[in-house]
Amino acid sequence: MFGKPTNTSKAAIFSVLVLVMAVGAALVIRTLGLTDGMGMWILWSCTPTVAALVMLLVVTREGYSKEGWKSLGLHRLGLSVWWLAFGVTLLITVAASAVVWATPLASFVVPEGGIVDAVIGFLIQVGILALTFSLAEEIGIRGYLLPKLLPLGRRRALALSGLVWAT
Repeated sequence: MFGKPTNTSKAAIFSVLVLVMAVGAALVIRTLGLTDGMGMWILWSCTPTVAALVMLLVVTREGYSKEGWKSLGLHRLGLSVWWLAFGVTLLITVAASAVVWATPLASFVVPEGGIVDAVIGFLIQVGILALTFSLAEEIGIRGYLLPKLLPLGRRRALALSGLVWAT
């Protein structure tokens, strides 16, 4: 559709597209009166993946080849660094929890329906929200945008992709 755009051009087009989609999602959320809940998060967190799909299938048409999909990084699991992702996250979580429980900021209260219902509900929410919708953001921002920005240098690429995500 756009000829042969460079990686930075693809990144710029993707950034504008995802930001326009995010504004559109915000308008839909406001129009429908969605409150802080599942519908709002589904709509917002899927915009980067939808933008990546539009880029791959419509704008650059790279999605019609196997190599185009490999650019998202979904063809390799990266098992060698999973320990780092899980370990650092666990360490930060344990440290933050210890600080909160060591201060008068937290207290233990058993929910009315019992602890089992609360734990099951929490696990379902984590399974749906963390695994599904977080992945939807990661595919667009880290899978599509970040590799396109890497020719600018690692620090700039990380800063720019973080800025697009935060915006």
